[in-house]
Amino acid sequence: MQEPQTANQRAMRNVMWLAVWTLVWLATLALAKFGPGSLWESEVISWIAIALNVGAGIGWIVAHARFLRGADDLQRKILMDSIAVALGVGLVGGFAYSAANTAGLVAVDSEIALLSVLMAVVYLVAIAVGNLRYR
Repeated sequence: MQEPQTANQRAMRNVMWLAVWTLVWLATLALAKFGPGSLWESEVISWIAIALNVGAGIGWIVAHARFLRGADDLQRKILMDSIAVALGVGLVGGFAYSAANTAGLVAVDSEIALLSVLMAVVYLVAIAVGNLRYR
């Protein structure tokens, strides 16, 4: 018979699974992005790589939700506030850039990847700020 897990053991398990799914998602994203033309020329294989990436992304979302549910109240608050800030920056910044681009005010075309990186960096900074704030 298995002994019940402590809260710390469950939290560590959730962090581990989140890390695993994050790495799997990143690996399948790299494969889908850089495989066509480098590793293969087939559209079918490209669609399979994209489907694998979406599947891994769904796994990552589920792991992240499980991680959030397993966090203590303060950590969950910090994480949820950070998600709200990152989403807000992504939406407000993305639509502002789109409007400026449509109006011809921006000379540089940008890729969606830059918006994703911006949101990820804002999320990580907001987590750090939240942890410092509630020390």
